[in-house]
Amino acid sequence: MARTSDAPPHRGPVDVGERREGVTPRYIVFMAMSMIRTDRRTARTFSSVAVATLGLLLSFAAINGISTMMTQSAKDIVSGDVSGFAQGYEYSMLNPQTDVVSYLDDGGGQLVSKLEESPGVTAVRTRITAGGQLSAGGTDAGVVVIGSDTVAEGYVILAGAAPSGAGEICVNQGQRDDLGVSVGDTLTLSLAGAPAATASTTVRVACVYDDSRFGLFRSSFIVMDVAGVQELLGRPHALTQVLLTLRPGTDAGAECAALATRFAGITFSTAQDTAGLIFAIQTAQRAIMWVLAIVMALICAVLVAQVVAFALRRQRGEIATMRAMGFDANAVRAVHATHTVIVGALMIAVGTSASIVCVVICGAVGIPIGVGESTLRPWLGIGDVMLTDLVMLIALLVGNLLSTRKMLRLSPIAMVRDV
Repeated sequence: MARTSDAPPHRGPVDVGERREGVTPRYIVFMAMSMIRTDRRTARTFSSVAVATLGLLLSFAAINGISTMMTQSAKDIVSGDVSGFAQGYEYSMLNPQTDVVSYLDDGGGQLVSKLEESPGVTAVRTRITAGGQLSAGGTDAGVVVIGSDTVAEGYVILAGAAPSGAGEICVNQGQRDDLGVSVGDTLTLSLAGAPAATASTTVRVACVYDDSRFGLFRSSFIVMDVAGVQELLGRPHALTQVLLTLRPGTDAGAECAALATRFAGITFSTAQDTAGLIFAIQTAQRAIMWVLAIVMALICAVLVAQVVAFALRRQRGEIATMRAMGFDANAVRAVHATHTVIVGALMIAVGTSASIVCVVICGAVGIPIGVGESTLRPWLGIGDVMLTDLVMLIALLVGNLLSTRKMLRLSPIAMVRDV
């Protein structure tokens, strides 16, 4: 006689609610990893996510590099919190040869000493500018002569030592190559506005300075010390610009107004006003670059969503099987969302790593741009990386949600029919 009393009671088919209750997060991850291992085409399908991540991060790096170059251009032209000019002095960054229209006569040094005594000022640097011509071996080159303190202005000297007196100059790499000169060679300098006795004088190349950091406006500058230019011009106390560094917390606008009241005949401008053109260019450039970056981010997001949709269409059989086994829609969504996030995160990491390597190399070597050989040095911030990775992850999840919702509207039989 058969014994049936020990057999477990018949429970019937497992209902959907029971199956859903048994799908734990650990089981979801297990199923997602199993799908990745069994389908070797997954990595190839999602490789475009890495490419999209790389492209978007390189766009951010270019935006950062150009912004830094524009900011450096403004700093190199202005070099102070506040600039003081003689009234009528037309400062043109795009055409420096026309800058010298009037001089500040400091009356034997009293102007500088009085500025240094101002309560809001911590440092005063002097500068004098003049147009000129440099001749060597039958080759003439128009130049802008800048009389300044090479150390205080942050010039990086590649060869030689800082110029001193009226007989020494410092040229940049481009001028060195164009004129075929080196440190110690002699040239003829003709200075506009100089008296006949010093209108044309022999000068020695004392040094070569690095002009790669000077952004956009620097191709024709040669550097002398302030006293040397004053001697050649026959104006022992003349200046074209005084650069003031203010105490931390001092309002530049208010200090300009106070200085203008104390020193009649001198126009004081903040760095923002003095370099207004370059800051306007920087603002417009940044806006355009950000618009392009946003458009590219949207294109990348649509591309990533299409990749997810394609991957899910290829997995219709697995989805149909899961539905036939009793998995509800939420369980299927969870498994495929986990699968998408795991593979997508791996591809995002690959794209991020590749972009960081590219940016580090390009930042170290530099990218020459323009006829003046300005150097662009792209860079990435943590915020750029986080924003890009977040955009990619959101695109992956949204694409997965939309695709699975459309797929789950079909019955398992309808899904299998199209496989």
